[in-house]
Order: sequence, then structure tokens, then C-alpha cells
Amino acid sequence: LEPVNVGGATIQMATLHNEDDIRRKDIREGDWVIVERAGDVIPRVVGPVVARRTGEEKEFRMPEVCPACGQAVVQPLDEARTYCVNAACPAQFERLLMHFVGRGAMDIEGMGEKLALALIEAGIVHDIGDVYSIEQEQLISLERMAEKSATNVIGSIQASKRRPLANVLVALGIHHVGYETAEALVRRFGSMDRIIQSSE
Repeated sequence: LEPVNVGGATIQMATLHNEDDIRRKDIREGDWVIVERAGDVIPRVVGPVVARRTGEEKEFRMPEVCPACGQAVVQPLDEARTYCVNAACPAQFERLLMHFVGRGAMDIEGMGEKLALALIEAGIVHDIGDVYSIEQEQLISLERMAEKSATNVIGSIQASKRRPLANVLVALGIHHVGYETAEALVRRFGSMDRIIQSSE
């Protein structure tokens, strides 16, 4: 979105939940849209401003292949979302890493989106486990990373090793495993080994 002030906050992005939501609201590429902050917090697109349409707006179509890796995308029958099936998709890994280090997951302070992407681009992180092999010198070698910031990130990485197992399960980005499901799994099985060894 072009930046707009909504209730005292500058909004540049808002989620449209899925293709069905976009169709239901008849939102098209190039539309002017009405944006509100749900619960005065989360920006959402309410609908288009039909009166401002020029005729150049295009109906949105979900791509049939992933724009990042070229693999097929799927929409399971019982779900509204569409996603890439390639576990090695670079775009999926970027989002997984951002999710992994975020609040409610491993909560690694100082490792936001920019740093996560920089670590991938520099070849320092290839998979989630690499987060725990990052060295301070590697961080300092990145653009705009001062020694103190690098020290803080390393400290936060170490602190994340003490997060509860439920946080780890959430951080892994397993489909349908949010915090409540993760806590239920931990209550039932008690350890990662027992979860891995469990039958369907």
C-alpha cells in the first residue's frame, strides 16, 4: 500500500487472508482500498473504493507455480490458503527463519527480518540449525552490524536455547501447530524424541 495514516499509525502493508477473501471483497490489482486497524492494531483491507476504478485494475489470480522456485503451488481442499510444496524453496526458508526467530517462537532479540535476510544472503545460514552456529565475527562482517549489536544477538541466540519445548515446536513452522497444539503435544509426549517417535 502507499503509506497512509490510520489511527495514528503509518500503514504500508495489510493482509488479505486468501484468494477467497480477495474474491469475496472484489479487490483487484491497482484498486484504491479502504484500510482499518482491526482491534486498533492489525491493518486489514475492508474493500475497494469502486468509484475510483479506472478500468485498468486487474482481477487477482493466484499463481500456479511458486514465483521464487518455480515448483507447483497447492490449495488443499480443506484449507483456504495456497502454498508452495517445495520444502527447499528459498522464499519459504526466508519466512521460516523470520518465524523461527520471532516472538512466540524462539524469540531471538535483535534478529529481525533484515538481519535474517542478510544471514541468508551472506551464506551464513542455510538451514534453521545454522542459527546456533553463528559466530560474532560473522555478524560483525555484515553491513551495519556493530560489535555491541553482534554481542547482543549472540547472547539472545544463547538465551533462546532455554525456551520451552512448546516454543521450539511452534518455531519449526509445522502446519497446524500453533502454541495451543504445541502445548498439548508437550503435555502428552513430554520430549522431542517421544514426539518424533510417535505414530500417526
